Amino acid sequence: MKKLLVGCLVVLVLAGIVMVVGGYLLYRAASPVIQDARNYLQTLSELGDLEKNIANRSAYTAPANGELTEAQVERFARVQTSVKAALGQRAREIEEKYQYLESNRPNDRQPTFGEVLNSLREIGGLFVQARRYQVDALNKESFSQSEYSWVRDRVFQAAGLEAVGRIDLKKLEEAARQNTGLTDLKAPELPKVDVPEKNRALVKPYLGSMDEWIPLAFFGM
Repeated sequence: MKKLLVGCLVVLVLAGIVMVVGGYLLYRAASPVIQDARNYLQTLSELGDLEKNIANRSAYTAPANGELTEAQVERFARVQTSVKAALGQRAREIEEKYQYLESNRPNDRQPTFGEVLNSLREIGGLFVQARRYQVDALNKESFSQSEYSWVRDRVFQAAGLEAVGRIDLKKLEEAARQNTGLTDLKAPELPKVDVPEKNRALVKPYLGSMDEWIPLAFFGM
């Protein structure tokens, strides 16, 4: 009986050691993933404060005829140019993520929400920095977020490009601020409308720059 008890005790001790070692190895394997997620959420939480820095908080009432003004298109172009210049060579990282998503969608399938979020995770810090530069540019051009978003969408429509953001940046910032789940953050689909000829004429001088502007717009900026 004594030998049996000693044998059982040895088995229990060995089992305990296996559990501890196994748990440690599991933690070591999982910790990079856990830390990566924590780092991403911490980076993303910075978005919650950035919109507060936009000076123009007024709501924008879009014209019934959907026409842009020359001043709006010029201001929009300056915002794009400013953000790209501020990012410098790192703007290429965002462009590469956009190109990756575009090249990996067979049969014209739009990238899934998960694919877009995963790309945002990989460029998290850069994405937040780009948004910071954009907020500075919006303030310089006296844009509110609502006016800028409307102008952006009309500019790309006039250019014949459906490049509006797959992510609703306002929802993303709200989710980060409220610490809610990152779900249902897709931007609503734009209604199909007849593009005013005035808009096409105003956007025409900037068509050569569209390829440089699309990546930021795709990510909701």
